[in-house]
Amino acid sequence: MTYLEQAIKDKFVYIDEKQDLLIYQPQGKERRLSNPEERVQLQTYLNLIYEYGYPPEHLRVCEKIQIGSSTREGDILIYLDDRGLDPWIIVECKKEGVSDSIFEMAIDQGFSYAAATDAQFVWATSGDRDAVFQVIPSKINEREKNRLDRIPTYKQIKKPGSAITRRLGRWFRAPVTSDTILFSVVLLAAMFAASWLAVTFDVELRTLTGLFWQQHGMDYSWVFNGLVAISTVFSIGIGFAFMRSHQLFGNSIARKRLIYFLICLILFLPTLFIAHSMSNPNWWSRPFFNSRDYPILVYLWPYSKSFPLQFFALYSLIWLSSRRTKE
Repeated sequence: MTYLEQAIKDKFVYIDEKQDLLIYQPQGKERRLSNPEERVQLQTYLNLIYEYGYPPEHLRVCEKIQIGSSTREGDILIYLDDRGLDPWIIVECKKEGVSDSIFEMAIDQGFSYAAATDAQFVWATSGDRDAVFQVIPSKINEREKNRLDRIPTYKQIKKPGSAITRRLGRWFRAPVTSDTILFSVVLLAAMFAASWLAVTFDVELRTLTGLFWQQHGMDYSWVFNGLVAISTVFSIGIGFAFMRSHQLFGNSIARKRLIYFLICLILFLPTLFIAHSMSNPNWWSRPFFNSRDYPILVYLWPYSKSFPLQFFALYSLIWLSSRRTKE
């Protein structure tokens, strides 16, 4: 029994040759059977079920894919779930005997769909030849080092906890996330360095600002706010000099001024709020500072409490910036 005969028996496809009708089940997608490209797509659909073991509920034929402001249609999209929430493989089909240039276009089209959906594999096929690739998000144009002999079977990827791991992996590999993490590391390093210097030269700092301590009720919250401001400006300077590929520093000059202003607000306001909401009313006093075995924690502990807020705000800003760039 052929795959097609088995699929008809299993009610995975319905064929009416008189009406030139082909229906993929359970999706219910109707296609023209006489289309040469559709013949290749049908055979690929059957191979995915009977050779690779993918459940029909995980397959979508002629699936709509949003790329920017336009909507395209992928030939076959394989999901890791039956609700279509976890894209896995993009399949692009061409009729047999197509030219090399058209086949290469199918590969590039598959990669563009993979970039839009976060799918991890691309399979271009014309029935008489195949090209399979693993998608490397950071090298979306790679076509040699990521070439595979065939796509993974359903059994090879159906492992406990693997879906969560893949989703987390995609999130960490996303440019928005990597940019946020990178800039956050720079911020943390700058704040730690500034705090260490403030503790090391505390006597000199208090001598320099003695008038404020005596006449204006200055305490260590003033120093803390100053350290946050200094580390913010320093981090932006580092970004401007060495992080040109970073989303925050790759915009036009006019947009940079606005973005830098927003960065300063995002980084300063949460720390200012935390500084004035410490549960210990003596936290910023000189006796409390002098009594600490590790006085640097007087600065770093409040900062660690505000850091999650900063991270989320930075992530949102970079995401909005990347959305506007695409538009």
